[in-house]
Amino acid sequence: MSDNWIALNQSRINKILINFFNSQDNNSILHNACSYSVLNGGKRIRSLLVYAVGSIANTDIKILDQIAITFELIHAYSLIHDDLPSMDDDNLRRGKETCHIKYNEAQAILAGDALQARAFELLSSPEFKLSISKKISIINILSRAIGGAGMVLGQSEDIESINCSPDLKYLEELQELKTGLLIQAACEISYLTAKKIDKKTQKLVKKIGLLIGRIYQITDDILDYESNTITLGKTAGKDKKDNKVTYVSLIGLKKSKERNSSYFSELKKCVEALPSNSKNMMTLINYIYSRAY
Repeated sequence: MSDNWIALNQSRINKILINFFNSQDNNSILHNACSYSVLNGGKRIRSLLVYAVGSIANTDIKILDQIAITFELIHAYSLIHDDLPSMDDDNLRRGKETCHIKYNEAQAILAGDALQARAFELLSSPEFKLSISKKISIINILSRAIGGAGMVLGQSEDIESINCSPDLKYLEELQELKTGLLIQAACEISYLTAKKIDKKTQKLVKKIGLLIGRIYQITDDILDYESNTITLGKTAGKDKKDNKVTYVSLIGLKKSKERNSSYFSELKKCVEALPSNSKNMMTLINYIYSRAY
């Protein structure tokens, strides 16, 4: 059954997202740009993390669904803005036109803004069946992860790193901000929904999120160097072309793979130390580590 767990939960969140957008009686360009960007495929890694950690926390699946939607909206917003001409300037995302190419730059910016606001609207909604105190904690964790001390700062520093010579420590910090903190937040928030919080497990879950974020970004750097545009669904080799600092540019392909393997070994030990229901998480981390796009 674990072999099917990823496909089943990807299908689950995709259906939920389709219903989410179809339920809105809205045919504006803004609505279409939002739904286009969220529903254009993707591995749904953050949703899968929500469900995997949620199974450890024994959380009601309907609560996890709401959190999963939230992370997909936030992630789509970040990708829309990341692809803009003033940022990474990419025409392809998941093998399709990026939002600003499909619509236009102004609508893409607004779509990102709308998706971010909608995510926080969902978390603060009466339909999200958690206590007020837990809702506030969740909103606080997420807003810190994506704001001026998190993902947005990472994007800013990523832009400034072009054509300069930062060291490995700088790169690790940059990528943790840009990618890692949102992944860690998906794990941390999902465990926060547990009826009884075990401090040791909570600490493990946060570390698991941190390590997954590192592995995800190093793998991205390796794939940008080794893979092709058709497989990736986005422009391959773009980091090198744009003189962007990556693990591969700093320490080379071989050492990047060795570092990734080392992080994965540490990650497996953390998952094995979880008290229960860790089978889905082990399936997921193997999927993340061995991904080809």
